[in-house]
Amino acid sequence: MAKSGKSKAKATKTFLKKGLLDGQIKNRHKARDFKQKVQGRAVKRNKGYAGKPTQDEEEEEDEDAPPAPKSDDDDSDDEPGLDAVMDGEGMEDDEASDLEDDDLSGLDSSDETPASNAQHIEDLKALALKDPEFFKYLQENDAELLDFDGEGSAAEEDDASEGEDASDDGDSDVEMDEPGKKGKGKGKEVKVKATPVLTKEILRSWQKSLLETRSIRSLRKLLLAFRCAASTGGAEKEGGERWEIQSATVFNKLIVTTLKYTPVVLSHIVPYKESNGKFKLSSNTKQYATAQRLIKSYFVSLQALLNSVASDSGIPALAVSESAKLVPWIVGNRKVARGWVKLLLGVYDSAADEVRVAAFIALRKLAVAADHSLRESVLKGVYATLLASFRQTSIYSLPTLNLMKNSASALFVLPGKQEAEMSYQLTFGYIRMLAILLRKGVKEGSKDAFKSVYNWQFVHAIDFWSLVLSEACDKERVQVQGQNPLHQLLYPLIQVALGAIRLVPTSRYYPLRFHLVRSLLRIVQRTGTYIPLSTPLFEILDSPDLSKRSKPSTLKPLDWEYYIRCPAAYLKTRVYADGLADELVYLLTEYYGSLATSIAFPELVLPAIVSLKRHAKKTGQARLGSQIKVLVEKLEGNAKWIEDRREKIEFAPNKRDKVDRFLQGDDGASAPLGAHLRLQKKMRDQKRVTLEKAAQGEGDDL
Repeated sequence: MAKSGKSKAKATKTFLKKGLLDGQIKNRHKARDFKQKVQGRAVKRNKGYAGKPTQDEEEEEDEDAPPAPKSDDDDSDDEPGLDAVMDGEGMEDDEASDLEDDDLSGLDSSDETPASNAQHIEDLKALALKDPEFFKYLQENDAELLDFDGEGSAAEEDDASEGEDASDDGDSDVEMDEPGKKGKGKGKEVKVKATPVLTKEILRSWQKSLLETRSIRSLRKLLLAFRCAASTGGAEKEGGERWEIQSATVFNKLIVTTLKYTPVVLSHIVPYKESNGKFKLSSNTKQYATAQRLIKSYFVSLQALLNSVASDSGIPALAVSESAKLVPWIVGNRKVARGWVKLLLGVYDSAADEVRVAAFIALRKLAVAADHSLRESVLKGVYATLLASFRQTSIYSLPTLNLMKNSASALFVLPGKQEAEMSYQLTFGYIRMLAILLRKGVKEGSKDAFKSVYNWQFVHAIDFWSLVLSEACDKERVQVQGQNPLHQLLYPLIQVALGAIRLVPTSRYYPLRFHLVRSLLRIVQRTGTYIPLSTPLFEILDSPDLSKRSKPSTLKPLDWEYYIRCPAAYLKTRVYADGLADELVYLLTEYYGSLATSIAFPELVLPAIVSLKRHAKKTGQARLGSQIKVLVEKLEGNAKWIEDRREKIEFAPNKRDKVDRFLQGDDGASAPLGAHLRLQKKMRDQKRVTLEKAAQGEGDDL
């Protein structure tokens, strides 16, 4: 019994000396917080009703815990704005919680055996075939590592190991007096072990060991040094080895070595097979458990690194792209995968364009390889990130927003039946949220209800879903892959967009109308779906801004890309009227240009030709009148061109399959209206360059 008591006391002292008490306390606090969050989500799902808590739960309740929400018996029309509607649709905090670091203690390398010369040469040949990018990097930066000499490399590694061990010996200890530590014995000297300095020689020995033997021991040392480099300037990490990095060259070399060598070593420890973006590997082995510990430490350090370096330094882009190579081993670790997704979404939202592209590629690779639950988290997180970025639009942010929309739309049209079904479910829910906001604006008619629709988030959301549906329901894509389930959501999205156009039909919101018309026009061009866009455009011709004379002004021309509401200074001015006429005529030209090869084109444009001729006579603006006359001439010429080709066909209108194949393969370039549209686009691009140069000086958020 005495021995047992002494061993317990000794274990307690050892536990306290290692500083593990604080970690245990933090873990208990995190467990308590996690339980409270789970209870909170259950309360939200039950709309205010929570089951009777147990006695233990009542004792653990904290005074600062968030109160349960009140039950809401009102109609669903009381839905708040788009931000609040999307609240909770992203990743939960507990699902993507920060990972706890691992000191990587206890990892052995007893199963490592030195490779022979012939075996190493074969490994290098296999590496050149499997990972040519990494092999090229070795040839350009570390060519001497490819020159294998068994005895020399072993001797060099032994020397480096002796150098590392020497840094841990008592010779490197420094005698220091700590005033705060003085007790009864004054002047007591405390020996503090000095932190070893990481040198190029030590790093080179790790590289050779990793390349020749795929040493877990060397990878552990590399990751611990990587953790020290990533946490430079941040909080000190307790446990594990510490390294001092005094050279910027060594720092950069360490970062690049860790990022590039880790996937190579892991592929040797836990090999995998890839098939159509899916990965298969053995997950019930000791090597897999070892790899998970290494990966956990890797991503904790990676997060610290990305938080401490500038996005334009080149390191974030390299870190994100290289970390994507670890997808085969993290896709089965839900906590690490969710933490990595949270990290990628943060980079996708705020980093430079090069880093955003790398983050998108990594997210797509993970979404393809992931299971249903993780893929859903990726898609929800991406859309929530997009909505947060949509709040403000300016001359500086719009190109980035377009990049994010174009890349994110590809995640919702991933190939595969299960992927298409999931995209349909999520897209249906998000379009329904837009419809709820529109219904609220129509029924209430209040200023706040209108603002929930007439804002940049709503406009960009409509544009994003038009991108998704246009890609999924593209005419050429349907011919190859068949009809996508998302095709059923074209009608709801079109109705929501048309309803938003008519919500506030005033001249001040004509810029917003043009944005929504362009989004619907994309659907017409890509999918061949007929949408009556001429109606909201012809309404502008009847507005007082174009039918009456305008007052002269010296304001700069208005660039419609960066506005959803006309500034007050532009109303009833000649500048606004001229810009309105140019944009209106161009959109009409583009709309009818998308129908230029339709067999029914003469009948479709007949009402438009009559209306345009009438407006050309009564308009008070000579510029608009001349533009309308040119458009009418091109419409009549294209109608005559279609009629000439219809005379050569030998089928009736009831032969729908042959009607659909009329002028199939002709993109409209040979049509008279198509040639006119190309000229208008060229002139429009030149004008846009001038407007962007003028807008660069302002840069105000609109």
